Amino acid sequence: MNNKGKKNIKDMLFELTRSEKIVDLGYTYIEEGKYAEAFRVFSKGAEISTNDPDVLNGLGVALCEMGLYEKARQVLDYALDLHPEDAVIYANMAGVMWELCEYDMAIFHYNKAIDFDPDIEESYINLINLYIETGAFFMALIKCEEYLSTFPDCEEGINLKSDIILNLGISML
Repeated sequence: MNNKGKKNIKDMLFELTRSEKIVDLGYTYIEEGKYAEAFRVFSKGAEISTNDPDVLNGLGVALCEMGLYEKARQVLDYALDLHPEDAVIYANMAGVMWELCEYDMAIFHYNKAIDFDPDIEESYINLINLYIETGAFFMALIKCEEYLSTFPDCEEGINLKSDIILNLGISML
């Protein structure tokens, strides 16, 4: 391997480390509710790597949290074009669609997220809550049963199931 090859590997490792730090800092800002700062950090990350799924996802989340739903949708659409099997991007796109009151698209994206990674509990919980919010109690119950078959000890899932059954009983009156 020539020096140029070594430099490229070294540069790539440096960029990877830098990208990881950017993602960590960006999500720290999101957790702290500092969405504009998170947006700035993820924007800098996008300058370094225009196709990093974590950077693009973080950028979309920051935009969504700032209420810029159409911009978030554009970023997450781009991210899904590049990473069509990334469950986290699908889940966050679902959240954007929910905010835009595009419930069918939100349901579609939550289901895709679950298809690609059925171990992300939050996707199930959000989908169940979306079904409840839209009055689709039978769908909520079906998805809740599916969720509880995977996560039988989840107290939140058990409570959701009770709420759904209660709502179904009331809606039958």
